[in-house]
Amino acid sequence: AFVTGKFDQYNSGEPLSAISQAFGELCRMIAKQGASVCKDIEDVLRAKLQNEVYLLTQIIPDLNKVINQDTEHTKTSDDTTSDARQTKLNYAFRILVRVMSSHFSPLIICLDDLQWADVSSLEMIELLVSDAQNKNSLMIIGCYRSNE
Repeated sequence: AFVTGKFDQYNSGEPLSAISQAFGELCRMIAKQGASVCKDIEDVLRAKLQNEVYLLTQIIPDLNKVINQDTEHTKTSDDTTSDARQTKLNYAFRILVRVMSSHFSPLIICLDDLQWADVSSLEMIELLVSDAQNKNSLMIIGCYRSNE
């Protein structure tokens, strides 16, 4: 699967915007493949993440086209700290990429205009590229303009 996302200079403060676009595109592709593929992916995500799927649906609204829409969020004491939330989000994204790249191999994510990327996005890209536990085919292509 080949998906794209584009950072925007006017929305550079919106965390993970291009990553959200790319995974939104992937989710729409999955939804078109039918209920059985969606169910397979949902089962794996829920088995590994339980209610943490909620964090992903906040970043990738189109994920609700793949998983059952009754994703509930149960507040825990960890939700009060941004570090704990970021740790959970990082883990959830790693699991999402592992699952998606196992179903769609190779998974190619092209992110354009990296010069406008926010720090969270750059950290997420680094996290995903350096995920040694992902044994599936993943390629992240970054494009940027050096003159901007």
